[in-house]
Amino acid sequence: MTDTTQPLSKASHYTLLDEQSADELERLRYENEKLKKINNVLMRRVEMGWGNHSSAYQSFEDAALLADKVKERTLKLQQTLHRLEESNQQLELAKHEAEHNRFELQLTNQRLSDAIESISESFVLFNADRKMVMVNSRCARFWERHNIHFEIGKTTFQEITSASLPLVDRASKAQKKVSTEPEPITQTIFKLKDGTWIQMSERKTTDNGLVVVYTDITTIMNMEEMRHEKALAEQAQLLKATLENMSQGVALVNENLQLESWNHRFLELAKIDEDIIFRGADFIELLKDSELQGSCIELIDKNSESFDGLCEKEKILNSGRVLLMRMHRISSGGYLSTYTDITERSMHQRALQESEQRIRLITDAMPALISYVNKDMCYEFVNREFEKWFHRSRTEIINHHLRDVLGDDAFSNLHIYIERAMLGQSVNFELEQQADNGSTRISNKTFIPHFDQDRQVIGFFALEQDVTEQRRTARALKHAYDYMEQRVNQRTKKISEINEQLRKEIEDRQLAEISLLEAKREADSANESKSKFLAATSHDLLQPMNSARLFAGALSDLKLDAEAHKLINSLSYSLENLESLISALVDISKLEAGLIEPVYDEFIIGDLLENIANEFRPQVLEQGLHFSFQSASRVVYSDTYLLARILRNFLTNAIRYTPSGTILLGCRRRAKGIEVYVCDSGIGIPEDKLTEIFKEFNRIDPKQRRDDKGLGLGLAIVDKLASVMGHKIDVRSELGKGSCFSVLVPYGNQDAQVVKQTSPQPIDQFNSNLQGANILIIDNDLEICAGMDELLSGWGCMVTSVSTIAELERENWLKHLNPDLIVTDYHLDNDDTGFDALEITERELGDQVPVIMITANHTNELRQVVRSRGYSLLNKPVKTQKMKMALSNLLARTKQNSDS
Repeated sequence: MTDTTQPLSKASHYTLLDEQSADELERLRYENEKLKKINNVLMRRVEMGWGNHSSAYQSFEDAALLADKVKERTLKLQQTLHRLEESNQQLELAKHEAEHNRFELQLTNQRLSDAIESISESFVLFNADRKMVMVNSRCARFWERHNIHFEIGKTTFQEITSASLPLVDRASKAQKKVSTEPEPITQTIFKLKDGTWIQMSERKTTDNGLVVVYTDITTIMNMEEMRHEKALAEQAQLLKATLENMSQGVALVNENLQLESWNHRFLELAKIDEDIIFRGADFIELLKDSELQGSCIELIDKNSESFDGLCEKEKILNSGRVLLMRMHRISSGGYLSTYTDITERSMHQRALQESEQRIRLITDAMPALISYVNKDMCYEFVNREFEKWFHRSRTEIINHHLRDVLGDDAFSNLHIYIERAMLGQSVNFELEQQADNGSTRISNKTFIPHFDQDRQVIGFFALEQDVTEQRRTARALKHAYDYMEQRVNQRTKKISEINEQLRKEIEDRQLAEISLLEAKREADSANESKSKFLAATSHDLLQPMNSARLFAGALSDLKLDAEAHKLINSLSYSLENLESLISALVDISKLEAGLIEPVYDEFIIGDLLENIANEFRPQVLEQGLHFSFQSASRVVYSDTYLLARILRNFLTNAIRYTPSGTILLGCRRRAKGIEVYVCDSGIGIPEDKLTEIFKEFNRIDPKQRRDDKGLGLGLAIVDKLASVMGHKIDVRSELGKGSCFSVLVPYGNQDAQVVKQTSPQPIDQFNSNLQGANILIIDNDLEICAGMDELLSGWGCMVTSVSTIAELERENWLKHLNPDLIVTDYHLDNDDTGFDALEITERELGDQVPVIMITANHTNELRQVVRSRGYSLLNKPVKTQKMKMALSNLLARTKQNSDS
């Protein structure tokens, strides 16, 4: 069933010429008739004019003009007729040529039909209205097998497409454009329900027609499917082998939470027996005895609530192993679950975090701006000073571009230096910049490139120091210099007067400088005199106090009546109050003079608290109060001696202002350190007085404590000591319910080697270690020697006293005495010290004899020297019980060493 239509390209052209010629001829005929009518009318008007007017000559003239116009029009009409004849001749030639072209076109159409019929594909041609114009017999037979018939000139492309849709498996359709010149060819591959694969190729013609070719590609597609299935099988086998060799545990679960696939690593990590696992098993039930069940349920629920592709969680197992669990929801339903052992990576991360924290502490403490910028020009690290300068938090700076943080202008100024740093050059320069708050400063910047293993720049470190003041000073000096030079140039004529004035000013300044130096020498001398006065005062005041305490202690050990013991207790109480008042006054004076400097060390806070608790527990119990103690094992960084002074003042105040109830000594961890606190259930402090209690000589309502003999210096000393050490003091109180004082002590290095501080245990009054002990006393104060003799003799000791170093240098005297323990005062006569005396004893007896040094000097330097030499230190005035404990412990330790 083949038919052709005659192409009308040239025939249509000649038909169009015939129509144009006919129109032109008709128009010329109309113009000719019109001119004839105009001629007749004009002739009548001429004739009528001659008969109605008297002027014959005028009429003749008008007739002559009219004749010329008629002649002109006649000439144009003849020209038009001539052109019409030429057009008719051309039309006749066009008709002959159209007949010849029509024959050629019929011959061409026949050849085209024969060519289309000879091709092996099904071919259809549609015109611009998408109506069928031509089809070959192969296409007709193909679609007739599927009950689809064509009719030339009527059947449209849309009708064929609609009729073929029921025969097509739509899921196998695919479209693609395989070319773009001159017109694109659109190919559609589809599969019929009988299994036949068809490729339909469409292409528009130049006259907006459509050529459609149907090609049977069933054999090709079947071979492609076989190749694809083989490739899938090979991939499945490769995937299974890969799955089994993965270091991760993998489990695939369908939408019903049934197990579809897994590997051996999953069974190992989940601790599931291979005998109970099978495809289709309930995933949650399978994990009922595993540590992973709860986390898997949590990830599934999280994925179900809000699908974002991937949910993950770290799980720490009982064995210490750390797993990274990931649950990925599959678009077709179900989940892909992976389990990765990240134990080693987690340990590295913790180590890196701790290292980063230490580095962060160091950089945050530095006054310079420190930052790190990666190769994408984004910040990865900034220190605290950097945040302060830009008034932004780290989250607003990290991972943000330099341009966003610095601003366009500042970034443009730095761009040339950044480029040099990214090329591997270290850059140092100065730049003036303005902050967000409007302040300006001059910065000295250093950019140091950061290289990777291949010496490629991956970022740079930026160090920025504020040199504003230095540069401003330099500018001011330069400005002053320029100004002076200008004045000199302007006043050259008066140089002699200016020089004289300058000489006078120099002389005045020299006199003023001499006066200032003299005043400074006087101030230094006064300060030195004050320091010497404080040292002498502390020694001279505490020396008789020490004697009185020793005699009072000796009296308390005697067997006297009750009335005498009552007087002795009153004397001891008065001496103790006097001692605390003098110590407080001396401490305040030393703090104001700046004579107390902390000696920092790392130690376990629990050791210090335990010592203080043992020291104050008897006092608290003696007052009828309940004492609680909470300790900790963290290492802190502070001055042990000064921190103990603060806590002792806290406890002393708590005992003094707590009539009944409980006193608590404890500590708790804070972000920046250990908070050591002393809480009581005492009388409390009014809220408006909390800031006044730290002022000197300030006591809150002393009428409530008639027996309070203090000067209000305890908390003032605490405040000044905390300021010296840089510790923070805090107080919370409620009137009538109690108070809580605390000090925040910074953390030390937890890995540091610290020596455990042991507290001497209270001993019995009749401790056997003191009986018969041979004690050597070295003190230049005879009253102190007498008091020590009385006190130690009462404890069963044999006491020998010397007041000068010369007595120690007697030949063989020390070897003959052979003391078990030496007690020496620090200050001796003739500017000698206890160390001078101990050099003699150690030369004669060796360094095995234990030593107790007693002094009124509370300086850190002396304390460190005594500790370094292994001596025990007691501060004046010495408490008898503390003396007894120290003697007993040292003698017991010596005896234990000799036995071993």
